[in-house]
Amino acid sequence: MSRMLWSAVVVALLAYPASAETLKVGPGQKYARPSQAIAAAKEGDVVEIDTKGDYAGDVTYVRANNLTVRGVGEGRAVLDAQGKSAGRKGIFVTVGKDITVENIDFRNAGGEVNAAGIRAEGENLTVRNCRFYNNRDAILGGAGVVLIEHCVFDHNGLNSRPATHNLYMSERVTRLIYRYNYSTHTVEGHLLKSRAAENWVLYNRLTDEEGTGSAVADFPNGGVVVLVGNILQKGPKGQNNRVVAYGMEGIKHKVNALVVVNNTMVWQNRRAWEFVHVQSAPEDFVPIIRNNLCAGNIPLTNWKKIDAAGNLVFKTVAEAGFVDAEKFDYHLKADSPAVGKAVACGRVENVAIASPAAEPIADGKAAAFDLTAALQYTHPAGQPTLRLRQDKPDVGAFGFAPVATTQPNETRIQMLPGLAFLDGQLIAHPELTRELIRRMKSNPELAVVLKPDSQTPWREVLALYNAIVSAGVRNVQWAVDRQMEHNLRLEP
Repeated sequence: MSRMLWSAVVVALLAYPASAETLKVGPGQKYARPSQAIAAAKEGDVVEIDTKGDYAGDVTYVRANNLTVRGVGEGRAVLDAQGKSAGRKGIFVTVGKDITVENIDFRNAGGEVNAAGIRAEGENLTVRNCRFYNNRDAILGGAGVVLIEHCVFDHNGLNSRPATHNLYMSERVTRLIYRYNYSTHTVEGHLLKSRAAENWVLYNRLTDEEGTGSAVADFPNGGVVVLVGNILQKGPKGQNNRVVAYGMEGIKHKVNALVVVNNTMVWQNRRAWEFVHVQSAPEDFVPIIRNNLCAGNIPLTNWKKIDAAGNLVFKTVAEAGFVDAEKFDYHLKADSPAVGKAVACGRVENVAIASPAAEPIADGKAAAFDLTAALQYTHPAGQPTLRLRQDKPDVGAFGFAPVATTQPNETRIQMLPGLAFLDGQLIAHPELTRELIRRMKSNPELAVVLKPDSQTPWREVLALYNAIVSAGVRNVQWAVDRQMEHNLRLEP
């Protein structure tokens, strides 16, 4: 081998990261505490924390790029800081890029006024299936793209000066995707505060309940804000009367838009306000506010120029027809005036933004996205369920009608772009195949009804069809509209 070629090989090998390792933490493992494994981790590694271990007082910086830190075992791995924080910042201080944190319970960060469960400093963070309890801030900071899903935030936001929150995203965040979460009971601050350039707040429950905190959802510097399918409640003990607040500290982003669709908003505070408050926006700013179910004796919004349709505003909670408002169950009764009263939202063409990848409310093309609420929140912070699409959909975050009725010998699979639902429950494709194989063993005559949404790419539909057939299902029935028939080149 020539010297030049050998040099090129060496350079290529040095540039290529070493094989990822899994570093195990817990009783009987190499590492007794998470901080030890995280300090030893290299780029691309995985740190697994046994949920049975005791890690009291363990706090750390997370410096490696592309690192995954997750709890494994029953429940979540508990990191009780007992009033400590790494660098007086947080239980985890994420300095590296592209870090993922899963299945961890962050508790009792202290030692500094802004001590957080996670102080996010590096670019691109994913937080999944975590809980944040009794921290000054739950998650503070952020940069780049931040994805937070299936998390529980409760009893954080302990300070008023400076205010701390259940979630506080900085202006360094280019895109926040906050979905399927449960946020409640802040002590002083907001349930959600974000200065990010883009904010996709989808299918969450943000409810004060007995909390004494401030705003429900606050976007003080504007930007792109899309709220779809959320439950937003301003409780009677809250120190602040805001439900959704936009631009209250001045508009600082180049692109600004506010979309509020199919949310259930409940106001029970002692001081009057509006469900959606807009401030400091330019005169030609036009929020899109559609199909929201609002209960409380306040106006829908203070802003004069709005694109509004399908909203219902009731003076009392009793008028809205909720199943059990006293227990914060805002599903609809059969006789609720919200049943069947929503308008078709369709697509929006005049907002120059791109949607998050694989989001059911969007098609990923700049300047156009579908406002239809496709899912609905499952408590607490679980997998969302598929919302029934019908000619006359319901107003608010929940659809009254069941997703589907199935025959004893039948399983239904419904599809949206990037998503599949087995009898109404969101499921990953590999899990779907395994579940179908399990069902086929007990019922060889099982029929599968496959119903793809018309926006689902046909290659994605055919890939799922092949997976169904590979599971041994012989009876596959199609339930498609004319557009999908054309896409799949089926006979009408």
